[in-house]
Formats: sequence, C-alpha cells, structure tokens
Amino acid sequence: MGSTSTAELAGLCLLGYLVGSIPVGWLAVKWRDRRDLRVLGTGNVGTANIYRNIGGNLAVFVGPLQFAQGLVTVVIAHLAGAGLAAQALVGVCTLLGNGWPVWLKFNGGRGIAVSTGVVAGLDLRLLGLLLVFYLAGLLVRRIAVGVLLGFAALPLVDAAAVEATLVVPLSVLLVMILLRRLEGIAADARLYGDLPALAARRVLLDERPGRPLVGPRADLPSR
Repeated sequence: MGSTSTAELAGLCLLGYLVGSIPVGWLAVKWRDRRDLRVLGTGNVGTANIYRNIGGNLAVFVGPLQFAQGLVTVVIAHLAGAGLAAQALVGVCTLLGNGWPVWLKFNGGRGIAVSTGVVAGLDLRLLGLLLVFYLAGLLVRRIAVGVLLGFAALPLVDAAAVEATLVVPLSVLLVMILLRRLEGIAADARLYGDLPALAARRVLLDERPGRPLVGPRADLPSR
C-alpha cells in the first residue's frame, strides 16, 4: 500500500469512484443538445456513441475528459504515496464508477476511455501496447475486437514481468469491461433467443440487437 493507511486508501478509492461516476458524455450532450444520449444509437454514454450520433466536435472534447477521469485518480493516488498495487485499486474503483454510476441508476458507459487512462497512469509501456491493439482493430475495422484483445493482453504481459504487480487489477479491468458489454444480456435473450450467439457478438463486437450504431434505439417502447 506504500505509505498510505487503510483509511487513506479507502478515501482514495471513494474519490476514484466519484470521479469515474461523473457522466461527462451524458452531461455534455444534455447541455448542448438537450437530448438524452441513452436513447440514441447503442445507448452508451461514451465517446463512440457521441461521435456517431452527435458529432465529432463534441466527441473530441468528451474523449480526453473520460481518459483524464481514469488518469487523474491514479496520479492522485501516486502523489498521496500509494504503492503501485494501491494505485491500481483506485483505478479499478474509477472504472467501477464509470460503468455503474449512482447518478445513472448504476448503468453507465463501457469504460474504455477511462480504463485507458487508468493504464496510462499505471505504466506507459502498457499504454503503448494497448494503443497498438487499438490501431490494429481500427485498421481491420474491428475496433471492439482490438480493444478486447488489448485489455486481454495486458495481464498476460504483466505476468511475464519480474514483480507482476498488476496482473490481478488488470484482469479485473478486463472482467469489468466484459460485464459492461454483457449488460442486459438476459433481457435480450428473452426477446431474441439464441443466447450463445448474442453473447458472442456482445463480447467480441459489442453489438446489441435493437441498438443500431446511428439513429434512435429500436428497442425502446414507442411513445
């Protein structure tokens, strides 16, 4: 834990959750366009959904802010004297806030930008590896697959290190990202059937039936 006490670490974790839980994408769209981002496209409150349904000018503003949410909490923990494992725990709590924010009834974003910021704060070499996977996914037009493979590679690469301090927290980040991709899978299975196929597309491609990339969500009741 470094030089931080248990109480201090708990406070840092709470700070991480609160910072991560700020729905900057949802707030930005609500403030500028008076619309609820959750009824558009994928329903996600992250940068990609903003880019496709609102515009790139707002997405380039929101993306760095979400990245900073993950980065700043890890940096604060470092400045407070927390060890690397404790910093990673604070980063996990930040992603917890982003994916399950109390302000949005515990249904938040996918957490990719926030998680990337957390990784950047922990180890710039791991960030570089992650960006390679992002680029590869972008080049083959399967960015969701590139993101997934990137986060899956991180704990494996860290496990090969001498200390392997980040294996567990990096694995937890991966699991949390998967949980966000699988959000609502039981309800989708009841509506559309074929749970294995649905789960595969959700995990690998982050695609959900009734939620086109662009336009109003088709899975909401008509008014």
